[in-house]
Amino acid sequence: MKSVVIIGAGNVAFHLTRALLQNTVNVRQIFNRTLSKAEELGEANNIKYTDKISELEKADLYIIAASDSAVEELSHYIPYTDALVVHTSGSLSTNVLKGNYRKGVFYPLQTFTKKKMLRYEEIPFFVEAENKEDEEALYKLADRISNEVHRIDSAQRLKVHLAAVWVSNFTNHMYSVGEAICKESELPFDVLRPLIKETANKVMDMSPYDAQTGPARRNDQLILTKHLELMNDDSRRQQLYKLISESIKRTYNND
Repeated sequence: MKSVVIIGAGNVAFHLTRALLQNTVNVRQIFNRTLSKAEELGEANNIKYTDKISELEKADLYIIAASDSAVEELSHYIPYTDALVVHTSGSLSTNVLKGNYRKGVFYPLQTFTKKKMLRYEEIPFFVEAENKEDEEALYKLADRISNEVHRIDSAQRLKVHLAAVWVSNFTNHMYSVGEAICKESELPFDVLRPLIKETANKVMDMSPYDAQTGPARRNDQLILTKHLELMNDDSRRQQLYKLISESIKRTYNND
């Protein structure tokens, strides 16, 4: 891919732009419907930017790095029929792309925040395209960024995205619940950080199944009951605790 245009200016667009530039890929232009956002990303990386579709430059590849709900609308904007257009979603197929051009997917599996720098070579990329030539081109592009690139179809990618929601989004919500409990006890969240780090480190070397500990894993009903009693004033938190504990107990009921 000799030239790339990024459509979008959010978290994913921010990091993809940096990753491509760090690997000497020519990012020709940033397009975003909000000019100030396009300007912020463009000026930070010395790239031309615009909010006008009439100014969209011709390129080999257009990457729509936007929320799932915006991909279809943005896909109508690209007028070049000889271009390859991809989105970065884990849950959408290529059918969401509505223009008369070649279509594909360029999905980086990571949680992105602008203020948090990342090692791009460690991020798994998943590529898909309507023809083998484009798939190979996307694979080579991803391989310039990452040490782990996979060719998968939309059904597999949706399953990967589901798994990612469990291990990232849901886990982070649990951190939020833990933080709230600490605040209620006038304790800093910092007391939990070593535990969070060790729990995450364990699954780098062993199966999550084998790494599981805690009262539900031991089926320690005395502790489970005490915890539930502590949450009598918060039925939603109590219900969540029950559901997760029951799932853990059922997972290990034959041990």
